Parts: sequence; structure tokens; C-alpha cells
Amino acid sequence: MSNNRSKILIIGMADSVHLARWLSQFIDQPIDFTIFPSSPHRRIHPMLKGLITSKSHQMTVKLKPPSMRWLALPLSVLDIPFHNSFRSRLLRSLIENNSFDLIHVLELQHAGYLLLDTKLTTSLPKVFITNWGSDIYWFEQFPKHKAKIIQLLQIASHYSAECQRDIEIVGRLGYTGVTMPVIPNSGGINLDEIPKNLLPPSQRKKIMIKGYTGFVGRALLSLKACELVAEQLRGYEIVIYSASLKARIRALKLRHIHKVSVTILKKRTPHHRMIQHFSEARIYVGISLSDGISTSLLEAMATGCYPIQTNTSCANEWLTTDSAQTISDISVNSISESIKNALDNDSEVDTRASSNMATIEARADSTKIGKIAHDFYQTIIN
Repeated sequence: MSNNRSKILIIGMADSVHLARWLSQFIDQPIDFTIFPSSPHRRIHPMLKGLITSKSHQMTVKLKPPSMRWLALPLSVLDIPFHNSFRSRLLRSLIENNSFDLIHVLELQHAGYLLLDTKLTTSLPKVFITNWGSDIYWFEQFPKHKAKIIQLLQIASHYSAECQRDIEIVGRLGYTGVTMPVIPNSGGINLDEIPKNLLPPSQRKKIMIKGYTGFVGRALLSLKACELVAEQLRGYEIVIYSASLKARIRALKLRHIHKVSVTILKKRTPHHRMIQHFSEARIYVGISLSDGISTSLLEAMATGCYPIQTNTSCANEWLTTDSAQTISDISVNSISESIKNALDNDSEVDTRASSNMATIEARADSTKIGKIAHDFYQTIIN
């Protein structure tokens, strides 16, 4: 960055750890960040709170308008019949009354659409769009969403994605601006946080299961697959995180009817505890209809945990083609077969661990990702 301080408006989810991790990459940079919350939650992620209150960093982070700490939820409720009219007016006023060098949209369906609702098109500063997870791959198949995505791409000067797959999609949708290099948009993996001298995966007795069952999550299929191989799972501890109510109920069936040890983690389990669980796990199972590069997948690869992931994410851009790793047939039988294979083949599990760890060191080391992120802003602003 130049000696002059840069002013960047971030439109994003104030309750998201991914936003907080993105910002944490710039603590030593002379940047003044302004956050306009795009999600209806009043909760501000603890990590983001720390960045806002810190006086020891070169960068500054503030929430604008300050009333959004309390008004985000009631305004969102009021806005349901008014198509984001109230919040979009606040955002429009913020943009018009400040000289931002850049507007960075982190996520499309909340943040991006909110920017469109301001009706500002020609008087905007540079707009940098970063899509998360399913923003492009899933939503472009729905006509109303596709139309909005195309509108966003038309006002964007720069675009960033976690998957080469998504870059190809926006090209088909008519995007003609600058495309940034593909990186994990959650900031990568801090390799210093990975425990040392880990047991080989073949000697570990935990299995991690992502318990999400939202609009694209399919944790129930993962748990049903575990029921099919329950006899082999006795002696292992199934650890379920991000578990919805449906996943919790299904997990109780696995515990009480199939006699498999099950631990359901609290929703806000600290990150260091999650890494510890992954470091003690033989297998990770993440099943969804759509995703970007799953952070859980990267954490599994970094800790040597054998990943079983649907290829509806861009897992195939990180993993070698192997039916025991990337799943194209999202069915209980295919998932159970993949779990069984990972339980039966010690040498394969250990070999994959070494290659996956090497991939993370080469492509997802947070130190390297942070330098690329710095280059993003430097390229766009200067």
C-alpha cells in the first residue's frame, strides 16, 4: 500500500468469522475499514469486535452507522415487505457522504443485493466483489437471482472467487472486469495453529461430520450412511459440529439405537478446539448440494484427516480424483461406501494425509494468502 491511508467500505456479515478472518490479514496495513452489516443479526463476531476495539493495529475498523449494532434486526424485519428500502437508504447515504477508495462486497445474496438496492450505479467508487460458497454456483440457476448476479457483475471492476469453476461461470454471465487469482476467501490456514507430532490418521479414533442441514447442507445423509456401517464404527467417536436440530435428533438415533459413540459440539466451539478435534480424527465427512472451497475441508487436509467431500464444492480442484474423497453421487449408499473404504484402508488414509498436507502448505498457508490479499487491494486501489 502507499503511505496514504486507504478508505475501504466492506459490506458484509458482521456475525461471520470469515469476514473477521479476512480483515485480520490487514492489521499491519494503513487501511481504514468501514463495515456496513449486511446480515439481519445484531451479533458481532467476537473476533471482529476485537479488531474494532484494538488500538495496537495500523488498520482501523469501525461499524457504520453505529446504530446498526442495535437496529440491524428490526430494520431487516421492517424491510421484508419493503425490499430492503430502509437499510439500502442508510447504505446509500454512507456511500454518498464518504470518499471511499473502494467498496468491497463480501458475499452476494445479502451484501451484493443490498448494494444494488441503493440504486447507485454510475456514481460508485471501484467495486470489488468476492463471492462466498454457493453465491454463484447455486444461485445462478434461479432466474431472479441470476438477473441480480448479472447486475452486480456489471458494476464490479474486480472479482474474486475461491473456485476456478466460479470464474468460468461469471465469464459465461458476461463479466468483463478484472479477475483476481483464486484463493480461499476465509484467509487460508494458519499452520502455526496445527498441532505437531500428530498420530497417523490410521491410528485415530474420531470421525468428524459437518452437521449442517440448511438450504444446501445434507448432514442427514451423512448420519444415515453412518447407520449403514454402524458395526464398523463401534470403537470410534463420531464428532458432529455445526449441527442443526434435525442432525442432533438423527445423531441420537445413531447413539441409542446403533450404539455408536456420538459427541455433538456446541455451536460456538472455539476454533482451536475444532482444530484439535480434526487433528484427532481419521475421517471428515462434508456433504452438501453446493459450496465453495469448504473451510472444513481445508482444515481436514491440514490436519491429515481423510476428507470425504461432495464435488458440488470445488473440492476436485484441491483433491486428486478418487471416489473415496470426492462424491458425485449424493446418496446414502455412496457416502457409506466411502466411509467404509476409509475405515478399511489404513495405508491409503495415511498416504492421502501426506499429499493433502503438502497441498495446504503450497496453496492455503495463511501467510502466503495474506500477501496475495494485500496485493488485491494494492492492485485495485493504486
